[in-house]
Amino acid sequence: MTSLQDQKKLEVRALRKTYGDFVALEGADLYLADGEFLTLLGPSGSGKTTLLLTIAGLNEPDGGEIRIDGQLATYLPPFKRDIGMVFQNYALFPHMTIFDNVAFALKMRKWPAAKIREAVEKVLEVVQLPHLASRYPRQLSGGQQQRIALARAMVYEPSVILMDEPLGALDKKLRDQLQLEIKRLHQEHNIAVLYVTHDQEEALVMSDRICLMRDGRIEQIGTPDDLYFRPQSVFAADFLGEANLLAGQVVGCDSERVAVELTDGTRVLGVSDHSLLKGQKVSVMVRPETVSLDVDVILDNRVEARVTDVIMTGGMTQTFCRAASGLEIIAKSLTSGPVGAQSGDRDVHLGWSAERAVVLPDN
Repeated sequence: MTSLQDQKKLEVRALRKTYGDFVALEGADLYLADGEFLTLLGPSGSGKTTLLLTIAGLNEPDGGEIRIDGQLATYLPPFKRDIGMVFQNYALFPHMTIFDNVAFALKMRKWPAAKIREAVEKVLEVVQLPHLASRYPRQLSGGQQQRIALARAMVYEPSVILMDEPLGALDKKLRDQLQLEIKRLHQEHNIAVLYVTHDQEEALVMSDRICLMRDGRIEQIGTPDDLYFRPQSVFAADFLGEANLLAGQVVGCDSERVAVELTDGTRVLGVSDHSLLKGQKVSVMVRPETVSLDVDVILDNRVEARVTDVIMTGGMTQTFCRAASGLEIIAKSLTSGPVGAQSGDRDVHLGWSAERAVVLPDN
């Protein structure tokens, strides 16, 4: 069976980019498989857009190489790279109709008129906007403009489509709708997509894999499950989603579990992908939704605490707890009704399994 790595549409090796003395990108290694949706995720200044623009040919790297469909493309001009681009600001030509906007790249490639019409009509059907072909961009909503920008990138069937925060300017409800729309198009048409965002939820919803970046370097690459449930660093645990990060030191470990004494003296069990030493400073990551309140079953880790606050955020409720030692833990659960009756001081028994407690070495 052919693996994903054997079907690479894009490969980046040891890519480096500097601006004077500032290193914007260092040692970037990644691949994008055929039909894969890979997201570059990270805070502002992490290097994700620099990496995308360098792959697109809009930045010239200072080192490393870029291959598209196995062919060296490090210093090729953008128009020779067989890629499509979708930007946050759509970049539609205001004086052209939607048909002409989508057809523009095909005309530049000197396609025959009949073939252009066929391709444009087909891709407008794909994004479900064929009835808007004769309109101008100003006559479309933001969501419609973004779908036209996507159609323009898809129309000549490039090897890879690059998207630079394409939903960043939209309101949350429309953004959520278009996330699912882009994911549908990706799956139905087997498109290889490299996507940039700083929105963790967007990355989790849309991606086959996520490449988490920090200070110009790749911090971790993996599936959404990998990064969310088994982060490899405190930064990854803290950046992606919410996390209880409990400081302590290793007091024992075997091939399956790690025993940690927290700074308040509480002992907990967890798991780790790292080789840890007794006495080593660590942080134990526990996701709030894996913390149970008032548990009747026996769990590996139990803490007696007092509720200090309860906050309802729509479908989820956050319960803030503090142990007598001062240890603070947040639990999250589905909202089952009005939270008013749950608020205020009350004693609770918190619990979580060792398999959901990830022990990470301190940076």
